[in-house]
Amino acid sequence: MAEIKLIASDLDGTLLTSKKELTERAYNLLKKLSEKGIYFVPSTGRAYESVPECIRNLPFIKYVITSNGAAIYDAEEKKFIKNNFLPPEAVDITLEILKDKNVIIETFKEGRAFTDRKVYENLSDYGITGGHAKYVLTTRNPVENIIEEIINNKHCLENINLIFNNEEVRMEVMEKLKEKGHASVTTSAHNNIEVTSHNATKASALKELCSILNIERENVIAFGDSDNDMDMIMFAGIGVAMGNGDEHIKNNADIITEDCDNYGVANILEKILKGELK
Repeated sequence: MAEIKLIASDLDGTLLTSKKELTERAYNLLKKLSEKGIYFVPSTGRAYESVPECIRNLPFIKYVITSNGAAIYDAEEKKFIKNNFLPPEAVDITLEILKDKNVIIETFKEGRAFTDRKVYENLSDYGITGGHAKYVLTTRNPVENIIEEIINNKHCLENINLIFNNEEVRMEVMEKLKEKGHASVTTSAHNNIEVTSHNATKASALKELCSILNIERENVIAFGDSDNDMDMIMFAGIGVAMGNGDEHIKNNADIITEDCDNYGVANILEKILKGELK
């Protein structure tokens, strides 16, 4: 196997525990690997400002892939170095499909996530409670009318994120979005759909970053658990699926590790540090 020079990892359900925490063991391993000159690149569906502070504040982070690859953020220079926005016509097609559908609509732009104020202030009415409610309250910015926000900014949107409380409606919308072929359509949870530019995937952003850093794909290891991680896992020289991951992710990975609450990522990082995985 080739020498590992870059570690790309999804966050939710992968590097982070189910409590959205970074374990001390994982932190220490990432720090030691960074000291050896290996890049660690968080690769997430979240907007940059929605990335947990335990990740954003890591002193050895240089680059972060966000919004499923729609953006690459330079954490040292504190600026985006790459954006792949949704084409305006793709925004229009998406909104047309969503007309009269019972769905929560969010959008990401400039590293921030936005949702409708009526949703934000009445989460329980939309079936959002507990940990999910806390997540929304701490990561979303409320606007008076999310449709107007999207239309007024349709030239600079990283993605449109959809949350459903009815699986039948979700599958119907998913089918129509994919049928149109106007955008990349994926999921990171069992109740959502994420719409981005065809050029905005975790794999495309990782490929771009590898080009910047002069790193070959064979020198990359990538971790993930959900549909939006698939292309990244397949792009990397070594693709690792979490034990808690979707079955089709496991079927396409080179390695299946333990789940996110049982040091799945850390166990592989330790093998890299010991030279057992190159």
